[in-house]
Amino acid sequence: AQPEAAPSSQRGKRKASPEPSAAASQQRGKSEAPLEPSEGSKRGKGSKKRKGTGKKKAATSTGEQAAPASPGASHASSSSSAVSSPLRWPHPPAYIRNPENAHDPAMKDALEAYDELQCKYRAKRNGKLMARSSGFLIDWDEGSKEGTVLTSARIICSKYTALTQWSGTDEYVPDAEIIAHLLDEDETTVPAILFRYDKHINIAVLKVNLDLCAKIPRFSSDINYGQEILVLGRDERLNMTIAHGCVNFMGPTTYERHHYLFTGCEPSIGGMVIDFDGHVLGMANFPGTAYIPSSIVLKCLDMWKKFQCIPRLHIGMKLSPIKFLDPIHVERIFRKCNIDSGLIVKEVSHGSIAEELGVRPGDVVDSVNGECVATTVELENLIMRICENHLDQGGAIGSCMDILVCFFMRCLTAIYFYIFYQSPYVYT
Repeated sequence: AQPEAAPSSQRGKRKASPEPSAAASQQRGKSEAPLEPSEGSKRGKGSKKRKGTGKKKAATSTGEQAAPASPGASHASSSSSAVSSPLRWPHPPAYIRNPENAHDPAMKDALEAYDELQCKYRAKRNGKLMARSSGFLIDWDEGSKEGTVLTSARIICSKYTALTQWSGTDEYVPDAEIIAHLLDEDETTVPAILFRYDKHINIAVLKVNLDLCAKIPRFSSDINYGQEILVLGRDERLNMTIAHGCVNFMGPTTYERHHYLFTGCEPSIGGMVIDFDGHVLGMANFPGTAYIPSSIVLKCLDMWKKFQCIPRLHIGMKLSPIKFLDPIHVERIFRKCNIDSGLIVKEVSHGSIAEELGVRPGDVVDSVNGECVATTVELENLIMRICENHLDQGGAIGSCMDILVCFFMRCLTAIYFYIFYQSPYVYT
C-alpha cells in the first residue's frame, strides 16, 4: 500500500492472486496488518472480497508498500537459512501470554529481537510488504447496492511494533488502494472505500459495491469464559479456515490493550468469531489469538454513526483482573484484603491524574461511577457508555469530566477510598 500522493514510479498497487507462481512468491511477501491508539473517521481507498449469496461474507485484501524502516539488501541474507528453510513471518515469543513474565526484562529483549526479524523479513522481500486481512459483511443497502464490510485496521497499517500496543508508533496509510475479493463463482475483485478506522480498537469499515447481498450475520454479546467457539477466516489462497477453540479464562498483559478477549485458536485476523448457533461473538484480531468482543464492536459502530468518532477517557492506568489469577493468589488476596474481585493496577502513567491522586501499582479498582468492574472488557464497555452519555448531554470532544472511582489502596488497610477522578476526554 502506498500513499496516493507518491510518484507513480514509487506507488505499489494491491493485487492478490489465489495461486501465485513459484517465481512470484519469491519476490513478494504477504503479511497481515496492525493497530494502535484511536482515530476518528478518515477516508481512503480499499478493497475486499466476499463469498456468494447465502454464504459467509469473507473479505481479504492485499497490498504492497516500500518499507523505509527495513534494513538494506546487505542484511537480507541473514533473514533465512538454507534453501530448504522457507522464509516465514517470525512468531512473537510464546511466553508473551504468561502474565507472570509481563515485567520480565527478558521480554523486552525478546520483542526487540522480534521487531528485528520482521525488518529482515521485509528486506528479504525486496522492501515490499503485503497487507492481508479477512472480513465480513455487516450491512447492505439494496437501493445503492453498497455493502459495509468490517475488518481489522491492520489492513492499512504500514509499520507496527511488537513491543507494546500502547507505544502509539504504528503508521497507517488511509489512502491506500485496497482490493476486495468477493469470492463468488467468477472470483470477482472490486475496489473498496475505507470509510472509517480506529487505531486504538483496531477495526476498520469498508464500503464495497455489491449487486447481490450475502446473508448478514447476527451479533451476540452473550459470551461466557470457557465457551466453545469457532474462528472463521481466509488463508493466502482465499480458502476458508475454521478453527475450534474456547474463550480463554485470561486477560490482556500490560503490553496489550484492555478491550481484548482471547481464544486458543490460530489467528485469522479480521475473521468472525462465532458460537455454535452462528451468532457473531466478535472479530479476530492482532495480537495472536486475541479478538474484539461484539459488545465493543457494536458500540464502536453506533458511536461512528452518532458522532463520527470513537471518543475515549484516558485513565492513565494499566489494569489486570483479579479473577484471572490462579486460585492460590485469589485466596491470598481475599484473606489479606477481604476482596476477591476488581482490577489490579499494574502501571500508572507518569504525570497522570491517577498518579497525582496517589494511585500506585498494587492498588485495586473496585468500581467506576458506582458500577463494579471485574474485567478490563467490562471497564471498556463502561467507559464507552460514559463517553456516549457525555456527548449526548452536550459535552464536547477534548473536554474534561469527573468520574467516581472506588479504589482499594494497599496503604489504607481494608478501607475503600473514593476519588473524584477528573479525566481528560479526548480521542486521537
